[in-house]
Amino acid sequence: MPHPQLIQNFGHNLQFRPQHHYTPRNEAEILDILQQHQQGQIRVIGARHAWSEGIKSDDVSIDLRNFQQFQLHQRTADNYQNAYVSVGAGMPIKTILAKLNEQGFTLPTIGLIAAQTIGGAIATGTHGSGKSSLSHYVQAVRIASFDPTGEIAQIQTLVGGPALLAARCSLGCLGIITEITLPCIPQYAIQEKATPCTTIEQALALETQSPLQQFFLMPHHWAYVVQERSIPNNQTTSGYPQLYRLYWFLNLDLGLHLLIKCFAASLRSRRLVRWLFRSLMPRLLFPKWVVTDRSDRQLIMKHELFRHFELEAFVPRTQVIAASHFITDILKLADDHQHALTAQTVQQLNRIGLQEPAETLRGQFTHHYPICFRRVQPDETLLSMTAGTSEDWYAMSFITYTQPRNDFQLVAAFLARSLFALFQARIHWGKWFPLEQKAVVQAYPRLDEFLQVRDCFDPNRVFQNEFTQSKLG
Repeated sequence: MPHPQLIQNFGHNLQFRPQHHYTPRNEAEILDILQQHQQGQIRVIGARHAWSEGIKSDDVSIDLRNFQQFQLHQRTADNYQNAYVSVGAGMPIKTILAKLNEQGFTLPTIGLIAAQTIGGAIATGTHGSGKSSLSHYVQAVRIASFDPTGEIAQIQTLVGGPALLAARCSLGCLGIITEITLPCIPQYAIQEKATPCTTIEQALALETQSPLQQFFLMPHHWAYVVQERSIPNNQTTSGYPQLYRLYWFLNLDLGLHLLIKCFAASLRSRRLVRWLFRSLMPRLLFPKWVVTDRSDRQLIMKHELFRHFELEAFVPRTQVIAASHFITDILKLADDHQHALTAQTVQQLNRIGLQEPAETLRGQFTHHYPICFRRVQPDETLLSMTAGTSEDWYAMSFITYTQPRNDFQLVAAFLARSLFALFQARIHWGKWFPLEQKAVVQAYPRLDEFLQVRDCFDPNRVFQNEFTQSKLG
């Protein structure tokens, strides 16, 4: 009997050997697999660019890499306003963007990374900045699941109602999504510039003129850099965009990450990490450089070039200023054992009973990567991170490039727990997820609706694993 195949994710924090690993070529083969394993445990893998344990299965693992179909629909040849695209769930987002661009289109929102498959992206609520997540825009899905008896595998197309709301962000719990239909919009250009800000209030004030912006809290400098982004009236490329892309790749996608790997991971020098952000990084910015270029070129980074580990927390817009001050204070505490917490932070920790756990962080970890803030509009889903509210949310990413990761996980777990208790934070389903089921139940007002749909599609819990069971119930 062949040895089970080892599967590991991008971050290498998750490894497992399923007893059965399949790469089906079509829906008929998927149905055969489901019939064969109707009493087993089945999970799907995409690009494996997630840090949670959502893909893990010791029984059956299915890779949808062969599902690469692509069909663009236009009601009339010259109608660019009502076009939509149907794509195979295994197609990488970068491939979809390239194919759409050939026809003058793009997706309604684009995340920071394009290496993910479209199926994995919607399963976890992948998002960009300034718009809703990709899940929000899903118009239809084809899904392989079971009938209400749990005995017969079937293919359904979901086009509306609670089932579609659940399928838009399902963590793989409803079945195997084979095809996704999304609207597409005319390709457009984005104008971008980097603007230093002293406070988060200044960064937020720029949103009026730069609604697609994202901004970064620079550790140890404790100031902000805003990537101002807007859609200009003049859609002509300008500002030497090719040179700008080369500058961004060499200085930030490559250079900054190599320095972080050297200072934080190899030399483990707190002094050099602090110098990097206090002295060198401000000199790498050119605030007067205004560049207009195609949307995907501006919005996508090469974040996947270096292996890392990430937690991402979402807080409501009304809480983001207070949350940023709290985060800054806690990261200062973790970096410097002599740091004195502000009176506000002490009061907050006392209120939620976490002052003693906070003290265990003192001097334990020097954060070494910019904290990215992205505004995400509410989603019309049941389970994505901005679902169930009318308020915008801010995603805040905490990333490490060091190994072992115990010290980072200690700090990140504390931040997840305290941000939830103080600011109603939700954790990204595809990132490291240390919160327990009790927090999930409190955070998601439509969780019961999702579970009802799940039980209709999967009465025997074939598509669940330990992660989904422990977080959702």
